[in-house]
Amino acid sequence: MNIGIIGLGLIGGSIGLGLRKSNFVKKFFGADLNQNNASYAIKTGIVDEVISLKDLIVKSSVIILSIPVDEIKKILPTILDKANEDTVILDTGSTKYDICNKVSSHPKRNRFVATHPIAGIEHSGPTSAYPNLFYKKNCVICDYELSDTDAISVVKRIYSIMKMRIIFMNSKKHDLYISYISHLPHVVSFTLANTVLKKFQNEEKIFDNMMGSGLSSTTRLAKSKSETWLPIFISNRENIIKSMEFYIDYLERFRNYLINKKFHKIDQYIKKANKIKNMCKINV
Repeated sequence: MNIGIIGLGLIGGSIGLGLRKSNFVKKFFGADLNQNNASYAIKTGIVDEVISLKDLIVKSSVIILSIPVDEIKKILPTILDKANEDTVILDTGSTKYDICNKVSSHPKRNRFVATHPIAGIEHSGPTSAYPNLFYKKNCVICDYELSDTDAISVVKRIYSIMKMRIIFMNSKKHDLYISYISHLPHVVSFTLANTVLKKFQNEEKIFDNMMGSGLSSTTRLAKSKSETWLPIFISNRENIIKSMEFYIDYLERFRNYLINKKFHKIDQYIKKANKIKNMCKINV
């Protein structure tokens, strides 16, 4: 089986490296508009060969779209048009409904599997890719009933090789839930970073002397690239707005407790928040 990876960044690169450990793939083809990414991908064994998009579509048994969500939505119909009848196409986008809706009436919709491997980090590009990025992380497969059973089987096999836990979900529900679990944390991190940068714009020395792990860990996601996240915010705009409104309501509660000196309420607020540790069982 030949696999073609479109987008040789963090996710696409890590998939290539992760699948190298098995005999599942005969040859890896890659396509990327960034020549530095393409060269690095060949040099490090992410792919065996970088070829044109046209050739990749023809030569690949499985095509993996690992590019920003707006680009996936733009290019997916063309790939379905040109791919062989038995080719499996999957994407790794962080939003799913817009992408699925774009090809809902395509005659070869059944060859597409909408997936979201939830395994990103704040760094991007193939230099950050590593084979165990997906180890024991979750992968959501959306609207699986619209895909052929053999296509689903191939995709499950790919993610199982990388030791991912597979979950099936409706694409609309996926986008709603992910707006709270992934997209809102990025909004908060970007906003906190801008708040601190504004406050300390002329006081870098004080900032350097007082910078601690709390700010460092909370603004880690603010290092993420706009090229990746702006399309996500646009695609999942309505859900993100709702999640932000929900978050602002809780932020206002904390603020009002402080204003009104309701310190017992803050104590309860913190203890309630502590319960998140029972939900966040992250494997590193």
